[in-house]
Amino acid sequence: MIRIAYLCAYGALAALGEALVARPALVWVQSQGIFHTALAREVPYGALLAIAAAALALFTLWLASRTAVDRTRPTPLHVTFLLLVGACLSLRSASGDPRPLPDPAPSLLDALQVAADELDQRYDGLYAPDAAQFSFALAQVRPPPFRRLGRQVPLHARILSGARSAQLTPLPGDEPATIYIAISPDRHSAWLTAVTLTGILELPSGRPAIVEAHAGSHSAPGADPALPSYPRQSGK
Repeated sequence: MIRIAYLCAYGALAALGEALVARPALVWVQSQGIFHTALAREVPYGALLAIAAAALALFTLWLASRTAVDRTRPTPLHVTFLLLVGACLSLRSASGDPRPLPDPAPSLLDALQVAADELDQRYDGLYAPDAAQFSFALAQVRPPPFRRLGRQVPLHARILSGARSAQLTPLPGDEPATIYIAISPDRHSAWLTAVTLTGILELPSGRPAIVEAHAGSHSAPGADPALPSYPRQSGK
């Protein structure tokens, strides 16, 4: 009877510890983009919460198997178990709830504007861009909150030559944070779009966020191309 009560008490403590840290730990793990690119949701002490949850689960299983075959219960095992439960309680109290999901749209819209500025600044009668020339400009933009395998996904450009219109579907293998720069066959026009987790970035109205460039000037994302947003001037 005492043995059953002992197991129930320790099982309840283990369940309490796991219940406290499991949700934020799972959110943190999902935010690392282990299987696919994910939004990098901020979870205070996320790594420690995940370690504590895994350690408590494994130690509880080991302690249960040890108890099943051995009636002796060494004090160090009890102390370690209680310390793990206490660590879960402390971490959960210190971390609070995970932060709300971040919105990648502002960063992607900034990236579209910066890429369009760079494209128009290099217009010399024709649009003849190279993806590498956008690397420095895009590196100055606040990166969108995408993560893959624990690393931030950088903004990068992909040039699509001979296009008749904007690229409105992600191409196979392209990750979020890709900026498509579709160049017309005559190289006098270009359309810029951005890839997000759900496809091509859209404006709140539901329209694709397309920047249209023509002969050295470009529109704001989704705006009428007849109302150009001219390249930004340095020092202003």
